Amino acid sequence: MKERLLKKTLLALAILFVSACSNENLVEENKSLQDPPKKNDYYKKWIKNLEGYDLNKILEEEEKNMLNRSVKAVKREKRTLEKPIFVHYMPWFRSKEIDGAWGQHWTMTNKNPDVINSEEKREIASHYYPLIGPYSTKDKYLQQYHLLLMKLSGVDGVIFDWYGKRDILDFEEIKQGMESFVSELEKTSLEFSVMYEDRVVKEQARSLTQLQINQAIGDLKYIEQKYLSKDCYIQIESNPLLMIFGPSYIDNATDWSTILNSISTNVNLLALWNATNLLGSTNTSGEYAWIDKNHLTTLSGYYLNNVDFNKDIVGGVAYPRFDDFYIEGGWKLPEEEDWSLDGRGIDVFKESFDESLRHSVDFIQIATWNDFGEGTQIEPTKEHRFLHLEELQEYTKTSYEKEDLRIPYYIYKLRKKHSNNFIVKFLMDVAHWYAMNNRIAKAKRLVSITIHYFGNDFL
Repeated sequence: MKERLLKKTLLALAILFVSACSNENLVEENKSLQDPPKKNDYYKKWIKNLEGYDLNKILEEEEKNMLNRSVKAVKREKRTLEKPIFVHYMPWFRSKEIDGAWGQHWTMTNKNPDVINSEEKREIASHYYPLIGPYSTKDKYLQQYHLLLMKLSGVDGVIFDWYGKRDILDFEEIKQGMESFVSELEKTSLEFSVMYEDRVVKEQARSLTQLQINQAIGDLKYIEQKYLSKDCYIQIESNPLLMIFGPSYIDNATDWSTILNSISTNVNLLALWNATNLLGSTNTSGEYAWIDKNHLTTLSGYYLNNVDFNKDIVGGVAYPRFDDFYIEGGWKLPEEEDWSLDGRGIDVFKESFDESLRHSVDFIQIATWNDFGEGTQIEPTKEHRFLHLEELQEYTKTSYEKEDLRIPYYIYKLRKKHSNNFIVKFLMDVAHWYAMNNRIAKAKRLVSITIHYFGNDFL
């Protein structure tokens, strides 16, 4: 009771402060990012449609409405596209603000995000720059930003890259990042599954021994106990979807039989394309496609030879490009084999998506949402802004509009800019809730009002 009274007092004081300020002094001209494609300030359009700008009344109204809100977001609206769309997600990013230090996936061996250039960009190990800047996977505001973008893009679920349960290298951080993200995902209508990297057991020894087999057994048991029984875990043909990236280390089908027999859950296990023989045909339910330097030559050939007359489960793929930073970042020697695939704007994304839709795949995995190290991300960046997500909306035939994708961006930026402002925090929490519950007009209204009162110079 005392805590609620204190909050109401703080709210009242903050309202008085805002009311005493002149609107003209709070609103500043927007600084153009001057990055292609052209930046649109959609909030200006939204604010023109508002009937009034009385912040006091809006705060009172939303406080009353708080009691009627549920935590669980409503179910996603039905779409006409039959194939589920999943995004491949890297849960391995760290930031000094959240984690106390910048993680290696922003720094590699030679980059320092504390160095900021004249364009206000931090130095990171990538050819591309996140529209919101480098971040931590564990940041709740980042999680809500990504999940809301996915929802508004028509995405059905997230496939997490998973490195095992052992506390070596940064594997424990990756596991914690994923589980923190899943906790937020469970509040939404999205689903998730795991892609297991079997090569992680190699970190414990130079050659495959019973120790490594036992570690893989332990990893799968952990996946079974921690994830597979969750209501939001992805099911394909009534069984949980489990994917192996490869396998790239444990390449004996008998060993995989031993590992898989250690869990009691019937899973649909998928191998990377053309790797079924390494897992064993009796252990797998199918395969999934990935990115190759020869682009459509490889992708079309795989589908024609392995999919169209195959009754197994097949995961299709769509990708924007491949442009890794490994040599520049010191993770590869200059003389090592290296390749890239130019995205040609969004042409490669559309070509791979179209090719996958031509064939009888069971779902399409977008590779990736946020692998900045390999340059395969479709997350909004300074270079491409929202282009890939806008195109994704066309494929998923979602009812949301292109401009709606700016809602999570505005919410994130306002939260970060005014992290100590109780009013902004309250309004953006409510705006996020509205957007997640398909009340887009309400979310736009709160976002535009907040920008109107507190300025837009940081967008």
